[in-house]
Amino acid sequence: MKMSEFIYNLPEEKIAKFPPEVRGTTNLLVLDRKDGSLDHKKYFNIPEYIQPGDVVVLNETKVEKRRTFFLTANERKLEVLFLNRIGDGRWYCLIKGSRYVKPGDILKGEEDENIKIKISERSNMGFLVEPMAEEGEKIFDKIGHTPIPPYMKRPDTKEDYVRYNTVFARLLGSVAAPTASLNLTDEILAQIQQKGAKIVKVELKVGWGTFAPIREENIEEHDIHKEEIAISVESAEIINQAKRTGKKVWAFGTTVARTLETVSNEKGLVEEYSGETQLYIYPGYTWKCVDHLVTNFHMPDSSLILLVSSFAGTEFIKRAYQEALDNGYKFLSYGDSMLII
Repeated sequence: MKMSEFIYNLPEEKIAKFPPEVRGTTNLLVLDRKDGSLDHKKYFNIPEYIQPGDVVVLNETKVEKRRTFFLTANERKLEVLFLNRIGDGRWYCLIKGSRYVKPGDILKGEEDENIKIKISERSNMGFLVEPMAEEGEKIFDKIGHTPIPPYMKRPDTKEDYVRYNTVFARLLGSVAAPTASLNLTDEILAQIQQKGAKIVKVELKVGWGTFAPIREENIEEHDIHKEEIAISVESAEIINQAKRTGKKVWAFGTTVARTLETVSNEKGLVEEYSGETQLYIYPGYTWKCVDHLVTNFHMPDSSLILLVSSFAGTEFIKRAYQEALDNGYKFLSYGDSMLII
């Protein structure tokens, strides 16, 4: 299967650069897989589709302020994005302007010169970095910025730390948001529970790999990124009860979908798990647990557009994306959403 089949033209003006004024008021394109219909709704209409006994699954990860700015010895400004903390206290980081640093260099914080990091060694596309005198989390508190996606092409604001996190975000560890849930509000969640549905939480720590483009023309050759996931015994039991009684499981976001499909068996039942996933979902994949999916509109060269094409069908997704473009929908993280039923 060729990646070129999934490429579409995304004009710059169609990308949402800022969040909506009010959560939950964005557009919602409803894709009905049974009859192939498309319906234009609003995000706050989602509870209308959820039935008593259904289970809504959310990713309660929280985005940290892991984008930082440091200065080299000759005062050159570099952007350092902290991705993963490894066992010995060092961090794996991506550095913009990496040609200006080498192992052994010490960088000082642009906003606080008392905060310093040491470049330990190169590693894959980035570097292993050792915080000096300060723990990594304190660096984020003092000089960290919300790592909004690079396609927004703007500095982050104080508002981004609130709006680039869900209202139920709790577990620190992500560098990108589970964007399908950014428009959920306490009121919408209350309406879902009033319908007699249950809400459960899982965790997937969203990494920078979620933005990594697929470079291979043959999509089967792509090496999908790893991410940390966790699902509790309690969440698994609630989901399994719904599956056994014929109720539906709603995944709010591709991160939830990836988590559930990783831990499910052929009958769609899930089990407690804490570890990594490297599940790669693209057309031809057999879905086991997820019945309905809420998701945003994704980049044309991403693994995420392959995932949603697998769920809804490639031609249906192409038609839906064109419908959204023709009707003024906004795309990507702060944009509008799809409900695939």
